[in-house]
Amino acid sequence: MEEMIMEKIITTNDLIFLFRIILAILAGAVIGFEREHRVKVAGLRTHILISMASALMMIISKYAFFDVLAEAQALGVGLDVSRVAAGIIAGMGIFSGGIVFIGKRGNVSGLTTAAGIWATIGIGMVIGAGMYTVGIGSVLLVEAVQFTLHHDLSIYKHAIVANAVFSFEQPDSGYDRLLKELDQYGAKLSYIRWEREVEKGSTLKCNIRFDNKFGRDEIVDILSGIPELTSFELP
Repeated sequence: MEEMIMEKIITTNDLIFLFRIILAILAGAVIGFEREHRVKVAGLRTHILISMASALMMIISKYAFFDVLAEAQALGVGLDVSRVAAGIIAGMGIFSGGIVFIGKRGNVSGLTTAAGIWATIGIGMVIGAGMYTVGIGSVLLVEAVQFTLHHDLSIYKHAIVANAVFSFEQPDSGYDRLLKELDQYGAKLSYIRWEREVEKGSTLKCNIRFDNKFGRDEIVDILSGIPELTSFELP
C-alpha cells in the first residue's frame, strides 16, 4: 500500500526532472567557480541558483500545464504556456543589468559576468527542456571562452586606462614634465580636467592610456615614480 502511494507521489518523470535540475546545478557551478575564482560580483552560489531556477522554470513551462492544456483543447481554447520561459528572460534581464557598473569616469565593469549569467540562464533552460548534450556542450564552450579569452592572457591583452590625479604648483611647467615622462612609455592623456586651487596651484584629473605591453604592476611603478601624482585608480 505504501509503495503504491509513493509511486503516485514520486513518478518516473519526477525523477527525470530532478536529474535535470541537479545537472543544471552542476552546470551553473562550473561556470560560477571560474567567476568566483576571479573575485567577480556574481560567483558560485549566484550562478548555481540562476541555472537551477532557469531549469525549474523551463520544466514548469514545458510540462506543468498538460492538464490545463488538455482541458483547454477540449473546450477549443488555445493557450501559450511558453510565456513562462519568456518570463525567465525578462526577469533575468533586470538582474543582469544590475551586475553592470559604470564608474565615475566612464569605466564599465561587469559586462562579462552579466553575459555569463545570460549564458547560464540559457544552459539551465535547455537542460530543463531535456536537451542534455546541448547544455553540457554549452558549459564547455562558456568555460573555454572564459579561460582562453581572459584579459590576463597575452593574446587578449588590451590597453589599460588609469584614472589619475596630479597636483602642480606651476601648472604649465609641471604639465610639460608630465607629458614628457609619459611619452617615454607611449602613454596618452584623455578626459583632462583642470581644477584651480587658491593656495596649492592646480589639480589635474585625467585618464592615462597605457599600451597593452605594460602589466598592472609596471603601470603602478611608473605612476608611483611621478612626484606630482596625488592618487590613481586602475580598473
